[in-house]
Amino acid sequence: MTALERPRSLSELFSLRRAGVTFVAGGTDWIIRNRGRLSDDAVVADLSLIDEMRGISLDGGYLRIGALETMTSLHRSALVRKYASALADAAYVMGSEQIRNRATVGGNVANSSPAADTPPALAALGAEAVVASAEGKRRVPVEEIVGRNKNNLAEGELIKEFIIPADAERISAFLKVGSRSQVSISRINVAAAARPQGGLYKEGRLFVGTLGVAARRCAAAEAAMGAPGLEKSLPEALCALAAEAIPGRPTLPYKQSALRALAQDLCAKLAERRAADE
Repeated sequence: MTALERPRSLSELFSLRRAGVTFVAGGTDWIIRNRGRLSDDAVVADLSLIDEMRGISLDGGYLRIGALETMTSLHRSALVRKYASALADAAYVMGSEQIRNRATVGGNVANSSPAADTPPALAALGAEAVVASAEGKRRVPVEEIVGRNKNNLAEGELIKEFIIPADAERISAFLKVGSRSQVSISRINVAAAARPQGGLYKEGRLFVGTLGVAARRCAAAEAAMGAPGLEKSLPEALCALAAEAIPGRPTLPYKQSALRALAQDLCAKLAERRAADE
């Protein structure tokens, strides 16, 4: 029979010392993928009781977000909306209200779906994941964790929390296009963060999701953010990224069209947030 463990701390979790333990947080994706497929000797560790993996706080110039924080708590957090508005945007449009109440940010990143919403937002914000194991902890940029339907964590590692630079002068935004207006999986999404300077944006970071793997950085788009003519150059840069990432695919014309629209909306959203801060 499948064994269920419910540790109350990381030390208790890592003391299990069983090979092949599966870590589960909100379980919104995992249950669908694994229902009826677990072997009799499988060991599942429910992480939901580990308080060390919860919380949203400011600490030494950084915003700390526990990996067990849900999409609902991210969107409602005044700290996240102030210092990481792209992440609040992404959390708000992910799935249904029931899913947002349970799905965790750590699970969304670790699941590494190309259509995931939080990895591009976190990457644009320069977030690092604090990865924990029985051997200790290490910090890894979020974009280095996500793969294609499989994360790059080693056996026995999990994401404990995320660390985001808390820059009050930086603005950020996330947008996506899905198959319908509600409860929609992203067909294409984009996240950007930058410091406004005059009519331009400096120190820009921009990531696009669903182009093969989640959170693909676009250096040309970042350069466009710091130069005049953003409304024209940004759509061109994103369309070029799509052509490079998925050349010859039947979906390329659709994704380029969607990226043009998202680029225009992103410019408007960044301008609106810049004006609100002035």
